[in-house]
Amino acid sequence: MAVTPTLMDEAVRRINCIAVGAWLEAWLAALGLPLPTAFGPTGEAVTPRASGLVLRIGALARAQGLPDPRDRLHLIAIEADASAPMPLGLDPDGETLATATARLSSSIVGGSPGELAAGDRRVSFFMEGGRVIELRFLDGLVGFDRLLVARLGEPGDWRNPADR
Repeated sequence: MAVTPTLMDEAVRRINCIAVGAWLEAWLAALGLPLPTAFGPTGEAVTPRASGLVLRIGALARAQGLPDPRDRLHLIAIEADASAPMPLGLDPDGETLATATARLSSSIVGGSPGELAAGDRRVSFFMEGGRVIELRFLDGLVGFDRLLVARLGEPGDWRNPADR
């Protein structure tokens, strides 16, 4: 199984959710990576880059009501370069601020004339459910070379429809 845009869409939906252990293990396997077994002092593990992706994975200290220990794991953040499969129909070669706003959200931070003049081409799109996608646009604001995906707040519980 290869990582596809559909799997990336699923990852965006599951970002920062617990009770996704079997799915996360399968997604990592598609990248040729194992589930992390060791976590640093911050309680996080960072994967090596695979298929243009770097993942930050965390583990809850306690697993209340989660009999499968894999379900304590949660995908904290996804960093993708332009070679990675893109979620939500994003086009790393042709995306513009206007097209990304139409696809993702009109609630944005970044992209002001002052920031652009200073060379900061990062724009964060705040989406439903606390999800945030940041794009680092190329010069001229056509295309991007980096995508970051995260979800604000404490980890949600995938078993709870409100957290999906």
